[in-house]
Amino acid sequence: MADKDGASFSRINRTGDEVGELRCNLPKFKLAVLDSVAISESRATGKLISRTDLVDRILTDFIDKKIDEANLIHSILKDYPTLLE
Repeated sequence: MADKDGASFSRINRTGDEVGELRCNLPKFKLAVLDSVAISESRATGKLISRTDLVDRILTDFIDKKIDEANLIHSILKDYPTLLE
């Protein structure tokens, strides 16, 4: 039997990053908003923007903010180790 984490199951996106799949059920109004924004930005830029592209951008922004928060907390706590106790 093949190993699910092996190379036969890995996928690479157009930028060379290994990718996985994210699926979830959302209220239809949220999907409608995502689609509306993607259509609007596609028309404004002349470049096709998919729902997936938009969700990826939103998640990337969220992750960047969380990494910044974690780095800030780390930089403060390393100077005050007693705060950890």
